[in-house]
Amino acid sequence: MVSSTQPINIINRGAPVKLTVFAERLHAPTPLNLVVVGDNPMVHDLMNAGEQTLRFIVYRQLQNQVTRRYFDLLSELERQDLQDVFIDYQREMTVGLLMTELLRHHEERISITDSYFPGKNIRHVNADTQSGMIFTYLVAHSADATLKETACYFGYDKNYFSRLCRRLFNKSFSEQLTFIRIELAKRMLAFSNKRIEQIAVELGYKNNSSFFTAFKREVAMTPNDYREQHGYRLAHQHINGN
Repeated sequence: MVSSTQPINIINRGAPVKLTVFAERLHAPTPLNLVVVGDNPMVHDLMNAGEQTLRFIVYRQLQNQVTRRYFDLLSELERQDLQDVFIDYQREMTVGLLMTELLRHHEERISITDSYFPGKNIRHVNADTQSGMIFTYLVAHSADATLKETACYFGYDKNYFSRLCRRLFNKSFSEQLTFIRIELAKRMLAFSNKRIEQIAVELGYKNNSSFFTAFKREVAMTPNDYREQHGYRLAHQHINGN
């Protein structure tokens, strides 16, 4: 879900997929109510962020039939005459219904790891948006982020920021940084042909040994084994029967 008019690039590194993009209007009331944002403050902050800065929320696990039916209905309505006020009204109502379905069980559906919330003013936003902003910063600085520099970026004393991270992520700053590095490593191993040594360097590991140790501790397999099982080349060959 993107609220900005800024361009966004979507790159597919695996097997060919069908992509459908919906550019829909949602007339949100002021103040935002429960029907529009549910009880998810991250969606609330996204809708209040305006269109100047690119921000987006990524939803996962949308295979349920209700969500699919709403998307199918939107696709059908988009093929109709949108100058017809009745059709346009039906489209607007369908967008609203889709929003309510996305917000249902949002804890399992919104991926903070993949969502993008740039910015540094986290003092007066909710915990979900704080998590998203810190995530975004650590992903961008995964190779060289430190507790002191990250705390300074967000305007906090490092000891307070350490406690904040513990409260937000239920783990220490260093544990959270390791988690992000390993998630990025898994994607690089699966979706690129980069050498493992190169991945280790890009993620800030001083040598292959420390990277292998951290990866195996978190994933319970070596980077080589992970690439063998999840690499996009292997998946693509399997799909094509080669």
